Amino acid sequence: MEKVNRVAEQFDGHAKNYDNPATAWLGERELRAVRKLAPFNSAVLDYGCGTGRTTLDLLRRGCQVTAFDVSAEMLNLARVSAQCEGHTAEFTINPEHLAGRTWPVVTCVGVLDYYHNPVPLLRHLRQYLSPGGRLIITFPNLLNPMGWAYYLSSHLTIQATPRTPASARKACQRAGLEIEESLFTLPALEPIGYTMVFKCRDSENHV
Repeated sequence: MEKVNRVAEQFDGHAKNYDNPATAWLGERELRAVRKLAPFNSAVLDYGCGTGRTTLDLLRRGCQVTAFDVSAEMLNLARVSAQCEGHTAEFTINPEHLAGRTWPVVTCVGVLDYYHNPVPLLRHLRQYLSPGGRLIITFPNLLNPMGWAYYLSSHLTIQATPRTPASARKACQRAGLEIEESLFTLPALEPIGYTMVFKCRDSENHV
C-alpha cells in the first residue's frame, strides 16, 4: 500500500503536465494497435486510465467503460475530458469498487512501464477477466532506441522499466496468461517496434 500511495503522489504531481504533443503523438500510435484488438461496444475495464486517452478512445467506439486509476488528479482529468465530450463512464479510485467484478475486455495501457516486476500486477488483472475475456496490455521495448531514451529520461520524473519482447512474454507466461496476438508500433515491426501491444487470455480458462 505504501508503494501504491507513493506512485499515486508522483502521478498527482505530474498530472497537469502529463499530456503534451509528444505523449499525444506516441499515444495515438499505441491506440491504433489497441483499436485492432478491442471490439466496438464492449464492456471494458481501463485499469490505470491516467488522464483518459484510452478511456476516451473506447467511449468514442461505443464501449461501456469503467476507468480506474490510483491518482486522483489523473482520474479527475480523465473524468472532465469525458464529460466535455458528452460521454458517460464509471470513474473510480477505489479498488474495492472493482472487487468481485469481471469484464470481457480489460485494458492496461502505459501502466506496466512503471513496474520493475510486472508479474504481480498481471496476476491481479487476471481476476477481472470474465470467462473468455481478453486482457490488452502494453510494454515499452528495450530493443528500440526510444526505449533506452525513455528509460534514461524517466529518471527525471517517474522511473520506467522497458523490457525486451522475450522478457515481456516470459512475464505474461509466469502470470498465467497466454498471448493470443501481438502488435508492435513505431515501427510496426516485430521485434523492434517501440511499443509492444499484447492481447492475452487466461491460460487456465481457455474460451
